[in-house]
Amino acid sequence: MMRSESLHLVGSEIRRHPGVKRKSLLGQIVLVMLGVQVALFGSFTCFDLPTGTGSNLVKYAHRETRNLVLMTPAQVQDKVRQYAPAIFDEPQAVRYSTYVPLAPTAILIGYVLGPRLALWSIGLFLGLGIAGPLLGIYPLASGGGVNYYLEPGFGYLLGMFGAAGMCGWITNKRRTSLTQIVGVAAGIIAIHAAGCAYLICSYLYFYVFEGSKAYLEWQPWIFQYMRNLSWYALPYDAVLALAAVGIAFPFRWLVNTLTITDAAPTPKKVKYDRRALEELAR
Repeated sequence: MMRSESLHLVGSEIRRHPGVKRKSLLGQIVLVMLGVQVALFGSFTCFDLPTGTGSNLVKYAHRETRNLVLMTPAQVQDKVRQYAPAIFDEPQAVRYSTYVPLAPTAILIGYVLGPRLALWSIGLFLGLGIAGPLLGIYPLASGGGVNYYLEPGFGYLLGMFGAAGMCGWITNKRRTSLTQIVGVAAGIIAIHAAGCAYLICSYLYFYVFEGSKAYLEWQPWIFQYMRNLSWYALPYDAVLALAAVGIAFPFRWLVNTLTITDAAPTPKKVKYDRRALEELAR
């Protein structure tokens, strides 16, 4: 009479890799929408700051230092006048420019969310800016709309893809001080390269195909726009982007909080107990 015995499986236990993680769909949606909110906030934020040239920044620093020294007691002013009399010279006029922190905003989004979710956030932000006016929504500072590509700053909005993607990609695996600095530098280069390239290509396109150097109102002043949007903004982009990365480091817990650990099983070959098979074959 055949004995019925259970067939034992060897190696059926599942090993798991605790380091393998997969973001939940809901968590990804929340993170992307937060990125869109940050992008909207950055596009609507503007500051009147001293024009970012060396001589103008020196004039600004001299004026502010002079005002600070004049607030001190007379004894302190005498000491300062003795060792640094130039501080009390009459300050020169300081030029100001409007600054919009697009580069620091994109770099912040890329650093916190990583390259993939950051690109989704920037894409939804630009899509909302282009299609929003059709729905009565104006998410961009200059209104937005399908004709927004004619604006001189549209290339810098496209450059936010490069800034967020580069910073997110560089700092995705290793977020050390070096990678943070390299990520910030790469993001700034990406957004300004895209903005300047868009201005030049737009100028050449309308000059060649429309036969006009003034088809767009900003064409005659293309180099002034490149200077104002890129050269003057570089010092503030660098400082604010580094500050944003430093401040955002503790807030990356949000991404980890919205990440569900998925311990994927490791494929393992199943072996049968030979002795049990022999017993069943009798």
